[in-house]
Amino acid sequence: MEKVYEQLKALTEVAAPSGFEDPLISIVKRRLEQYADEVDVDRVGNVTAIFKGKDPGGPELLVFAHLDEVGLMVCKIEESGFLRFERIGGVPEKTLLGQFVEVFAVDGSRSYPGVIGAYAHHLTPDEAKRTIPAREQMYIDVGMGSREEVLAAGINAGSPVTYRASLTRLGKYRIAGKALDNRIGVYLLLQAAEYLHRHRPAVTVYLVASVQEEFNVRGLLPVFQKLQPAAAICLDITPACDTPDLKMKYEIALGKGPAVTQMNFHGRGTLGGLIPNPRLRRFLERTAEEMQLPYQREVVIGVITDDAFTQLAGDEGTAMAHLSVPLRYTHAPIETADLRDIQWCASLINEAISRFDGSLDLSRGR
Repeated sequence: MEKVYEQLKALTEVAAPSGFEDPLISIVKRRLEQYADEVDVDRVGNVTAIFKGKDPGGPELLVFAHLDEVGLMVCKIEESGFLRFERIGGVPEKTLLGQFVEVFAVDGSRSYPGVIGAYAHHLTPDEAKRTIPAREQMYIDVGMGSREEVLAAGINAGSPVTYRASLTRLGKYRIAGKALDNRIGVYLLLQAAEYLHRHRPAVTVYLVASVQEEFNVRGLLPVFQKLQPAAAICLDITPACDTPDLKMKYEIALGKGPAVTQMNFHGRGTLGGLIPNPRLRRFLERTAEEMQLPYQREVVIGVITDDAFTQLAGDEGTAMAHLSVPLRYTHAPIETADLRDIQWCASLINEAISRFDGSLDLSRGR
């Protein structure tokens, strides 16, 4: 498990908020090039690794995970040197106050530590003691005393901001830190690449690290429009509900295995979600059962991922399934996962890829 922790620590230390994923794109591309037959990066930034199958005419399988993280963007610099910001993706305001962040120069050449200011406790008025200020009232302190000093440092409107890297062990099996959503998925992709390098798949397999999932959930669309695979499996996280506040709202807990999605749905705004292809979903469940791996069944409202829209791309759509690793405190500066769930998920996806040999009937209505 120490190896899993160390690899995730390295991945989470790379800053890659939506739209600014280039440092991680570069790392993932180099890693995949060690194993794949071909690696391509499209104009949006999606990284596709191709593993040619023994049967070049068989149905193609695409396995994907997004590599971007939530973040912030500087939108205004006060004359006093404080920074105002907007959110990139679903950043919860309630977790921001008093947090360390990393603020990047607009050209990406360097970064500076910052703190999201919090009302001084001793002087907090009564009406503000039990409320969360709106994002418009928040600011970042980078220790600079004027707008001119901030600009001279390379920070300007458009500078990306991330939570500060902090991955640590928590108890015997748990890890906690930023961007586990979805560096866990990236880790699983890299493990699958290593596995496929040693075990040639029966049919052609594409491993894809996608971009801008946290921002608009559509960055992966060009890949599906181009490749039009017969089947695809998304690797992401899902909210664990085993904390006192959530009280098992959904039956997802840490340490009980990866979750096979039955349905997810955004629940508001743009209608989007996934009800997986029944036969592909059952294929994943059956594989886990035959391997004697624990797994959970995920039904969750409030979650939307890449597969909500990519399942509908192409001429005929794609048979889609979804594997999730449970995660506490999603999108907060410190998220928490269980290393056992990650290892079980890696074993399951590798075996599922091996078993996908073209014999699985993915048709509907039979």
